[in-house]
Amino acid sequence: MEHTSSRWIILPADCIPNSCIINIYDDGDCVPPHITHHVFVRPFCTVPFISNNNILFDKEIYVIGPGKFRGSKEIPLSVDSVLILKGNGENIAKNCIPGAQHHRVSVTFRRMDSSKMLYGFQPDPELKELQPYEL
Repeated sequence: MEHTSSRWIILPADCIPNSCIINIYDDGDCVPPHITHHVFVRPFCTVPFISNNNILFDKEIYVIGPGKFRGSKEIPLSVDSVLILKGNGENIAKNCIPGAQHHRVSVTFRRMDSSKMLYGFQPDPELKELQPYEL
């Protein structure tokens, strides 16, 4: 995150999101180990709501049971925090979300690379005029 003279910049201008995914977790729900597809520009961010959970990172993440994983780096995701995913943390290392202990929601904001858009894709006209929010 970068601070300029009068505002915070969470994502660079060329990464302003044009898509998002909303994950709704019930007790025990998880996200298995993965690397986000490279049609999405780095960096991107995720914001957790309702309850805290952790995210695991490692080059290899091992499944040790339903919703249980082992990786070398575990980062707490606090409610209303913002996790920026970029560099090796998203291009080389896998990540996963272990089974939720409580109901939770996360929203991940990403920008799809315009050169990799589906043929004939037309963005929602109401979204074309969105501008970055200045804090």
